Amino acid sequence: MEDWSRFLIVFADILAPLLLGRVLRAWGLSREWLRRLIRLNVVGAFSCLSVISFWSLHPSPELLWLPLSIVPICFLPLPLFYLWEKRRFTDPRDQGSYLIAMMLGNIGTLAGLCSYVLYGETGFAYIQLIAVPQILVIVLFCFPLAQRCHDRWARAGEAVRQKASLRNMLLTWNQLPAAGVLAGLALGAADVPRPDAVSAVFTVLIHVSAWMGMIPVGYDLDMAGVRRYAWKLWPIFPVKFLYLPVCISLMTRCITGDPVILWCAVLAAAAPTAIFAVAASQLYRLNVDMAESSFFTTTVAFLFVVYPVICYLSSL
Repeated sequence: MEDWSRFLIVFADILAPLLLGRVLRAWGLSREWLRRLIRLNVVGAFSCLSVISFWSLHPSPELLWLPLSIVPICFLPLPLFYLWEKRRFTDPRDQGSYLIAMMLGNIGTLAGLCSYVLYGETGFAYIQLIAVPQILVIVLFCFPLAQRCHDRWARAGEAVRQKASLRNMLLTWNQLPAAGVLAGLALGAADVPRPDAVSAVFTVLIHVSAWMGMIPVGYDLDMAGVRRYAWKLWPIFPVKFLYLPVCISLMTRCITGDPVILWCAVLAAAAPTAIFAVAASQLYRLNVDMAESSFFTTTVAFLFVVYPVICYLSSL
């Protein structure tokens, strides 16, 4: 019962800030304030979470596959996008939102709590080993990709786009979480003891970051936009809920016979579109409706279809 109560907390962390975002929009909150909230989440809360997470990351050789699995989870969709999907959207802003929504999964929060319900603290810890390296993918690949897509749309001339892209990719505050990752790794490598209070701070920041991430989603959530793009985004569903889980399952079975590791890897691979896919679209002015449609529809499908199927299969 306690496990399910923890799971319900995740629903509260999703639904309550969504509703608050709608209320703040009705009250006339400006979009400039919204962008400041997103930036505070990325630069402040996300940077602190990066430091703390990597500070405590000491995977054993047996568990090394879990952090490494983020590479196929995030990058296996790339060839599918460039072979078949890129031609479906000609606007670079659409392409950026679509690709980032396909790459990023809601691993740390949603898949993490789902694994906790199945396997307790061990499952939650295993999922975090996969979720933490996704920080690198977000800040070192997805954010620069979003900036490049915006530059391609906003500027004419290849030389101008490349110059602006390089400068904005490497010299912005949005890359501060990458410094947090390096700081956390340095603290862990130096065997600096982590104070007990840091764990409490981490627990609070997880919820604070979730609210800061979901309020902008609720503010901008347009159900008409969700419906408009839902059918256009149908290829995301087989990629996230069939192609990636099957590939990661086969890879994991070749590495370990531990069923907990196996199903945690499958849960991470099948995670719906991440909140940060929406945040990236908002932060870099891409197609927010498309990212929100992917986030909303894949989350509903995961909670009511994919996760129950995984629960059933993992119990066999």
